[in-house]
Amino acid sequence: MTRPLFRRFSHWSALREIHRVHLHALVLPHAAYLSAHGVALPADPGALDYERLGLFLLDLPHDAPPLLVDGLYHVHEMATREGAEALIDAAAAAGIALSTVHSLAPADIAAQIWLADPELLRGQHAQATIDRRKSFDSYLPRPGPRPPLANLEASVPALERAVDAWYAERQKGRGAKIFASETEHEVRLIVRHGGLYKREGSLENGEPSSVHYRPMAFSLAIYDRRSGELLLNAKGKREKDMYRERVGYCLFGDRDFFLGSTPKYTLEPLRRDGRECLRWSDVPGIRRVLLREVTMYLGGAYEHRRTESAAEVFLALEERGEFLPHDALPTAAKFEFTFADSAKPRPVKIYHGNTAQYTRDGDADLVEQWFRQRQFILQGARHAALAHA
Repeated sequence: MTRPLFRRFSHWSALREIHRVHLHALVLPHAAYLSAHGVALPADPGALDYERLGLFLLDLPHDAPPLLVDGLYHVHEMATREGAEALIDAAAAAGIALSTVHSLAPADIAAQIWLADPELLRGQHAQATIDRRKSFDSYLPRPGPRPPLANLEASVPALERAVDAWYAERQKGRGAKIFASETEHEVRLIVRHGGLYKREGSLENGEPSSVHYRPMAFSLAIYDRRSGELLLNAKGKREKDMYRERVGYCLFGDRDFFLGSTPKYTLEPLRRDGRECLRWSDVPGIRRVLLREVTMYLGGAYEHRRTESAAEVFLALEERGEFLPHDALPTAAKFEFTFADSAKPRPVKIYHGNTAQYTRDGDADLVEQWFRQRQFILQGARHAALAHA
């Protein structure tokens, strides 16, 4: 269990974001532990001493009950406006009625859901954590007819066991949990797992000591039903290969169903078409596309690389009478997209190969459509299927 830093709850004034009724209910199962550490809970929630409890949480003892730490951690993480919006929808879908005896702040909503269904709050936190990470590697399916997708309810437990065993072998502990969901177009697997154990020096009552814990981490696998691609948000080649093989086996009965080395993206249109490749008028929903940065590999004995960065790279080059060298291989490009639903532009970066980075993964469908139109996505039967979906 990670011992988090309660930025939101470590001071008595911040702790007041949770109504006394909900805070009292949140910590009541641990009343005996709190009392043993000098924090007695009153019978009346209205008499709860915010300041005393806040000071206790500021230096939470190492032997704190895991569920107390877990509950405070997840409430803290989801006590934001965005978190509250997601939790309101999740509560409605799960049939959880939020108390409206008093006006609800985000922390109140999170606390109520923890009290009603801790696993729901954990799942929403996992989704929110993944939504902050937008780098995806794309793996194409092997050529030929696609076998039917296995039933998720039956296959996810086996996948969870296989993933859990892999993390345990890599010294990252047991307890991996998969949160699975599916829509018409995709299957989404959010994986909560442990990281390598950590020990850090600390001061305990003025004396040298240490804290030790296993960090919590998240990975994401998305199967696109239209293209047959597997999109992975994970760390390192070994971890990505593990997901590629195990998801392929558990969902399709084939460890090599997803190819490990077939590229998806090419940056050749930058050299071939110049500024013409940035046209956007044929993709509804996109108002403008700019090339903000391009990295090129020029080779040679010293493996020369060059990066051009500007408010608009093509115009900056034209102003100097230059162009992208035809003998250079573009390896990465950062575009700036302005969408019809937002006045603020958002960057998207792709790499020669199979990796894309988004500011918001909700942009992916529209951006991928533009990439296909401009031929930044390598054309073939598998990607053509997505283009005509």
